[in-house]
Amino acid sequence: MKEIKKTVAAIDLGSSKVLVVVAEVYKDGTFRVLGQGRADSRAVANGIVGDVPEAQMAVKAALDEASQIAGTAKVAEVATNVSAKSVRGVDSRSEMPIKGRYVTLEDMASVQKMAKDAVDMRDDEVQVKSELLYYTIDGQLEGTGSLNPEGIQCSRIAAYMHSAVAGHLSTTNRMKTLIRAGVTPEIYIPEGWASGYAALTEDERQNGVLLIDVGAGTTDVVVFLNDKPRYTKTYQFGGELITKKIAGFLHCTNFEAEALKPRLDLRCLPEHKDVILFKTPIEEGGRKFSKYDISQVAVGELTTLIDAIGRDLFHEGWFDVDDQGNPYNKLPGGIVVTGGTALLIGITEMFDVPGAKAYTFSARLGRSRYSGDACIGLNSPKESAVMGMISYMAKRFQEGDEEESTATDDSLVNRMKRFAKEFFTGQY
Repeated sequence: MKEIKKTVAAIDLGSSKVLVVVAEVYKDGTFRVLGQGRADSRAVANGIVGDVPEAQMAVKAALDEASQIAGTAKVAEVATNVSAKSVRGVDSRSEMPIKGRYVTLEDMASVQKMAKDAVDMRDDEVQVKSELLYYTIDGQLEGTGSLNPEGIQCSRIAAYMHSAVAGHLSTTNRMKTLIRAGVTPEIYIPEGWASGYAALTEDERQNGVLLIDVGAGTTDVVVFLNDKPRYTKTYQFGGELITKKIAGFLHCTNFEAEALKPRLDLRCLPEHKDVILFKTPIEEGGRKFSKYDISQVAVGELTTLIDAIGRDLFHEGWFDVDDQGNPYNKLPGGIVVTGGTALLIGITEMFDVPGAKAYTFSARLGRSRYSGDACIGLNSPKESAVMGMISYMAKRFQEGDEEESTATDDSLVNRMKRFAKEFFTGQY
């Protein structure tokens, strides 16, 4: 019997690099990496492509390298990531009368589309991706619904969705870049969602977990529960900001500051001040900076980020305080930190918040668990997003969801299709 498979590609268009992975996905939900391509790029700042021609060249170079290694030029499906400060999560709900009939697949599809259409967005935003959370029938309590009410007799059915929306600018320039590089993605996935598909275990996503992807230009925060994203938010913070702060503190170049970061330790104590990492020239004062001093610069920036994330999660009800006023995390899966900046030594300990229920704040480092062919260089936290996109496409292929549904004519995928048509007819 002929094996059922198809070739897919994932494009991670980030603030410091472009990474392309080509893989074969199979009907059992597994996949095999065929090749990868990388290119340095500084065309993306805070998730937004600021220099389309430069980004286009980087994408083309990475695509060519991946295709040559993979030995294939035919790719059936392409996915890419979306990450910018404008990315945020929106919950929506819609209800439809059934009038005592038995629920059909058509009813489920109709009310799901209505829930997508009900997403509250600003005029300058587009819908990146939506996930069905559950259906309810006849006014069930929220959170007690089902993913498959087909065949149940009821009076009305409701669908609950969680969608990621983003600013028009952060998505349009990505479209331009990828299309001009010769590729038209069918799937756009928020960065945090993609990283979660690779770095989290199935139990973590099911039980409830906080995923924090600290990249070069942005930090993506996602809460997963019942295997679905339930909270999405992106912060304008990343490793590049830490680099700039260190460069300013030491009065050195960004290149020198970046080279120092792997030698830092966020757990460093004052008694380690005798370990000197940087000296200024004699003519500039000959000042010495210890490992502790420089590490504290990174600690200060990360503390600000952690405080902001904690306040937002508390406001949304994912974090709480006990009777003694101690903070605790209501998500049994704890915290998983991934992304390029997660390679800073001691970063997971920074997310371990003390308190009576501190164990619920336990954090671990997340990375792709793929160990098959061509896995070299793809198991670092830096590659979580691109491997998550491959994992998502493999699962989608297994479930037979070949048609990427779109909520409205104004959704991101439909805008991308219109853009491609206009681009090749000379309007761009």
